[in-house]
Amino acid sequence: MVGIPLAVLLALQICGNAALKQQVRDYRQWEDQGLYLYVWTLTRDISAGKKVTGADLEQKKIWVPEEEYRTVFTDIQQVTGRKAKTGLKKGAVLRPDMLYSKKKAGKQK
Repeated sequence: MVGIPLAVLLALQICGNAALKQQVRDYRQWEDQGLYLYVWTLTRDISAGKKVTGADLEQKKIWVPEEEYRTVFTDIQQVTGRKAKTGLKKGAVLRPDMLYSKKKAGKQK
């Protein structure tokens, strides 16, 4: 009688292991296609030409496809002090094409 319950327990363990292995394979495939990154989003609307300050920003963790890694800001220093090119809406994930560079046109060498 002891052999049958142990066989059932062993079968359940094997099925559980197979499901876990499949989850790991799926995760590795997703990882190859992108990553979760901490990015900067707006806590309020910003008008065109207005500077973005730390108070306007909130960090969120989102899935970013591999081809978009370089199109999102992950460092607050990359964002603060830059002016919005157009009006930006609350919740927008900030990207370089949304903001002017910090460099002044007359001060480039």
